[in-house]
Amino acid sequence: MLDAIREASTYALSDREAFTRQVREASEIRQKEAARDLKRQVSQDKRRCAELDGLIKKLYEAYATGKMPEKRYEMLSADYEREQAELEVSIAEGEKKLAVFENDTDRAEQFLALARKYTDFTELTTPMIYEFVDKTVVHAPDRSTGERVQEVDIYLKFIGKFDIPRPEPTAEELEKLEKDRQRRAYNREKSHRCSLRKKQKEAAAV
Repeated sequence: MLDAIREASTYALSDREAFTRQVREASEIRQKEAARDLKRQVSQDKRRCAELDGLIKKLYEAYATGKMPEKRYEMLSADYEREQAELEVSIAEGEKKLAVFENDTDRAEQFLALARKYTDFTELTTPMIYEFVDKTVVHAPDRSTGERVQEVDIYLKFIGKFDIPRPEPTAEELEKLEKDRQRRAYNREKSHRCSLRKKQKEAAAV
């Protein structure tokens, strides 16, 4: 738990831009440029909707005063209303995406503000747990590799389960991991044999 808090906080404080970008990774809008383009499009759609309101009103006035035949009025009115309905859907979707983008930015800033409160991440304290940890999910043990492995997912406040980008392990690191795995397997087998011999001696003594 301490490692998750320390690593996320250190990463966020050392590279704010990359951290904020990663928090947005799950969103449809990931870059400020895309958000600006979408804001511009939403504004254009709203202006066009307002224009269509005016056109529909003028169209009705022309029809009501007898300046436009009914068939022409119905055709143009249907076209304008269809375009307006499509724009309203586009505006709603655009505003929803922008709200997500702004919310992600706010969440990143909130976590940064929290990380700045702490200057020491060497010891896990109760206040730290309350402030940083949203929830933990403990998975069922996995023995498919011959070892008992149990994963624990830690969800942090504002940013959830945050995975820090890590470089690919080098050949030396992979070799060390394999040696560590073999050593654990050997120690486990040795412990098992010792336990078995002890039980056999106890059984023989009875």
